[in-house]
Amino acid sequence: SYFLSMRFQRFRFGRRKRRGKPATPTVVIDALPPKLESLGCGTFSLDGTITFTANPSKASKFHSGESTTCISSRENFDINELEPYAEEDVKETQRRSLRALLSHETVISEFKRIKSTFLRVADLHLTTRTLAGDSALSNFHHASVDPPPGIAIDPMEQWVALDDGAGSHAPIAPFAVAALARFGLATACDQAMWKAEYKTDRLLKASPSWKALAWQEHGLVSLPCEKEQNDVLVWSGTFMHGLYGSDLPAVRAAGIVNMSAKDLCELLIDSTRVKEYNKLSLGRSDLMVLQGNMEEDGPFGKSITKVVRSESKPPLVRKTMQLVSVLHATELADQSGYLLVTRAVTEPSELDSFDAGLRSEILMGVNVIRKIEGEENRCLMINVNHIRSPMVPMMIARKIGLTAAVNFIAQDLRSICTRKQ
Repeated sequence: SYFLSMRFQRFRFGRRKRRGKPATPTVVIDALPPKLESLGCGTFSLDGTITFTANPSKASKFHSGESTTCISSRENFDINELEPYAEEDVKETQRRSLRALLSHETVISEFKRIKSTFLRVADLHLTTRTLAGDSALSNFHHASVDPPPGIAIDPMEQWVALDDGAGSHAPIAPFAVAALARFGLATACDQAMWKAEYKTDRLLKASPSWKALAWQEHGLVSLPCEKEQNDVLVWSGTFMHGLYGSDLPAVRAAGIVNMSAKDLCELLIDSTRVKEYNKLSLGRSDLMVLQGNMEEDGPFGKSITKVVRSESKPPLVRKTMQLVSVLHATELADQSGYLLVTRAVTEPSELDSFDAGLRSEILMGVNVIRKIEGEENRCLMINVNHIRSPMVPMMIARKIGLTAAVNFIAQDLRSICTRKQ
């Protein structure tokens, strides 16, 4: 065993002959140390999932950004394999969509990475795998450290593709969007994360009705007393996950809007109406609609899910701020209102069309719109904004975020209601 172990350590063996005695093995050590090369990096999760990204110099055709074809059949995939990986609260409609995807004898999916849209999911704890075995593709069937083409590898990051590069959603996309919605709603309701600003803190101590209203998680809400109905409450906080953007401040705001919850939800979803409430907007366009109906079940549940591009012109800045994000809107589970979540996505095409210095990102955007008991034309709106923008210096990011959050409810949205009256 001694000599075998030495052979595996790149040692050479020789023999020295002695007359009348058996040959005795001797050891000669190589003068040069063995050459070491990194084949890549990866992660090993608590559930035993292994992800690996090859070194660019060793990368295969798949990692170079070219399209990859995955052929799977019933012989190498059993639909029951999906269940152990699925989140407990994944909607049955999403499972049905995957069963439909695998209903044919053979499924051929071409994943065009260079044309696909990617979403960061490291903070969502997404462990779902939609396909097992050698046919599974990173980002397409499960989250992976593999970055989009043109993005540097970060071992702490996880990515999923929202589409196949040809207009159809990736199998993992419904699970990623559902996880984003859960994370967004939990963030908006997490009291431990948020610290009230001075005026808000004073109001919460003086008004028991606002204190209960600001953190109510289920059911219809009740109006505060009349003199407090025009107040806008604001909090600031930070994400403690230590991942991308966690060094930037986040802002939470809450206020009453004189519009029905459904009308406000439709207003925020409709890209053609953005200029009604955002005077700085130069327009918003829908780049890709993954699902467009909140009344019918689909791969993303009953929702409107799309990728949008928006442009705005902040004051005192000569250049344009650009955002590309996924927007997901759905009704709350208890039908007490609506939830909208947004997050930046990375498109390979934007590397050429966008000025890198102006590309901003919505790291986490949440709009919780709750119905008010006995008030059909009024609603409670709770917003969470976590934005990264190179146009905003870090030292004033929190102050600007708080001011913008208050103005969005107090001026932008309420002005629409005043004009309609």
